[in-house]
Amino acid sequence: MSKIVSAGTCDSEYKLTQKEAKEFVYNLFSDSGVNIDRMISIFDNSTVTGRHISAPLEWFKCKHSFPERNEMFIKSAIDISEGAINECLEKANADVKDVDYMIFVTSTGIATPSIDAFLIDRMKFNRHIKRTPIWGLGCAGGAAGLSRAMEFTKAYPGKTCLLVAVELCSLTFQKDDLSKSNIIATSLFSDGAAAVFIAGDESKFASAGNIKLIDSLSTMYYGSLDIMGWDLNDNGLKIVFSRDIPTIVREYVRANIQEIIDIHGLKIEDIKHYVSHPGGMKVIAAYESSLGTTNGEFNYSKKVLNEHGNMSSPSVLYVLKEFLMGNKFGNEELGLITALGPGFSSEILLFKTE
Repeated sequence: MSKIVSAGTCDSEYKLTQKEAKEFVYNLFSDSGVNIDRMISIFDNSTVTGRHISAPLEWFKCKHSFPERNEMFIKSAIDISEGAINECLEKANADVKDVDYMIFVTSTGIATPSIDAFLIDRMKFNRHIKRTPIWGLGCAGGAAGLSRAMEFTKAYPGKTCLLVAVELCSLTFQKDDLSKSNIIATSLFSDGAAAVFIAGDESKFASAGNIKLIDSLSTMYYGSLDIMGWDLNDNGLKIVFSRDIPTIVREYVRANIQEIIDIHGLKIEDIKHYVSHPGGMKVIAAYESSLGTTNGEFNYSKKVLNEHGNMSSPSVLYVLKEFLMGNKFGNEELGLITALGPGFSSEILLFKTE
């Protein structure tokens, strides 16, 4: 079995309150012809109180080219990824040389060599390290990265894997995009990096892990390619964000979860813990209503959304860190790690506590 040993996170440099974000958007769009008075309440209903971004607010008042945005992405992504890795490995009492495989996840910037190569060079990981950069999974990327890490450490039980997810959603903001999707995204999305250290059960680090990964299930929902993603224009990556996402959660996720628990002869009532990507308060509420949860199972997801906003792929790993730090679980309790992303797609992992 694969074990989650530790998790670390690192926020972007600039702290932003929701009040500041709301005022910025109102002032920016008030003379644009958009009915901003009707839409500005989105900021009050998101439950986000604070988050981090990669540039001061003044920077976002000006138009920026895609190359300029991407150059900032590369520099900032390397810096905060390094911070998350350092925290993660320190908690595991591990060194960069102890990492056999690195999975790197992002969707908000482009680099070749990929960011993991910069990190390996800067931090002096083993020069024979195996690595897989993953791009384009969006909010599902953190959970999908865990699934791939689990598969590697199951196949090579003496090995370790470091998963790194970083997104700088703020750098994709386009001031000339007057769509409701852009305003919703601006009320919600943010920046951050997370790292998780996973060990095979024959690794010397396995005994330190108290989360055992059992299985995973990846799912594509046919006919939903336009639900979430990017459109590429002259200014960079333009958000595509459908209002139907909470409806999809209510209609399909319960059945999707039922698939993985049926494989293992379980019932929905056997699942005690949910480590779920906080896509937004409506998405969390859709999870709760479809699963019938009543005991605060999504409190960690709500906490991360409230304090950090939606960072896309790292968010579920922030929730995982909160779950590990909270330590409110006993032995042999079952849980699920869940996330949804472009495709439209779902990633679910079944785990057991120790």
